[in-house]
Amino acid sequence: MLPGFPAPLEAEDTAVVTAYLDDALERDGEMLVLRGNELTLLSPVAATTMALSRDGALTVAELTRALMAVFGAPDDGDSDVAVRQILRSLADRGLVKVESAS
Repeated sequence: MLPGFPAPLEAEDTAVVTAYLDDALERDGEMLVLRGNELTLLSPVAATTMALSRDGALTVAELTRALMAVFGAPDDGDSDVAVRQILRSLADRGLVKVESAS
């Protein structure tokens, strides 16, 4: 588990991740996201998550593979948990939705 992050989001690998934002500014790997009246500064991993999921919905498994290709595995080696922790953090801010595939 990633220290300082919330508990992992419970989601199947086939669940679809979609980003929701009004505007974004990207610089040096980070992203400043506007959603409603809220501004959120995202880390490079969270910024990449948003960029990948705003360009078209993708599954949790696809997102995990893409993030591991860019950043490598987390120190504890559990990429599934780490990605779901990031998704929980973004979902809690209303920046992504993770919905079961129908």
